[in-house]
Amino acid sequence: MEHRPDPLHESPTYLLFEMVRLVRRTATRMYPGQLRLPHLLVLSCVAQLGPLSQREVAERLRMDPGDLVGIVDALEEAGHLERRRDPDDRRRYALEATEDGRLFLGRSLDDRTRLNETLFEPLAPGEIRLFKELMLRVLAHHDERFTVPDGPGQPPAPAAGRPAGRGSHASR
Repeated sequence: MEHRPDPLHESPTYLLFEMVRLVRRTATRMYPGQLRLPHLLVLSCVAQLGPLSQREVAERLRMDPGDLVGIVDALEEAGHLERRRDPDDRRRYALEATEDGRLFLGRSLDDRTRLNETLFEPLAPGEIRLFKELMLRVLAHHDERFTVPDGPGQPPAPAAGRPAGRGSHASR
């Protein structure tokens, strides 16, 4: 029987989907029982910018407010976040990171560094940089949070011998 290549392997969205699955599997294996990335995103947002209302966190992170409730509940139960009545509007709660939450976040970011080293071990440092630049370019095109003038999210300079702009490589 003749081997035919899988057409899905030509789809960047399929490959990205599989990459996310790989990240989840590897993170679970390396750090069993640890909170997942959405929890760390919320905790990081509140630690950096808090106190914030749940609505503000949902807007900043582009998360569904319904999904955020369960994440905040888990972070609060773990002692990483506190819900406090907003002094300016007693009907609202403000989220604040606890000292334990800040320490946990620091350890988790260290763990994420080790996870990245494990996942991207087959790539050279320059390839990792290029991979991040390309992802940032796509994200910045669709979401201004990833656009930094003259920095990440901006198109890298074209390589020698390759024209700038979109070419046939865009569909790969």
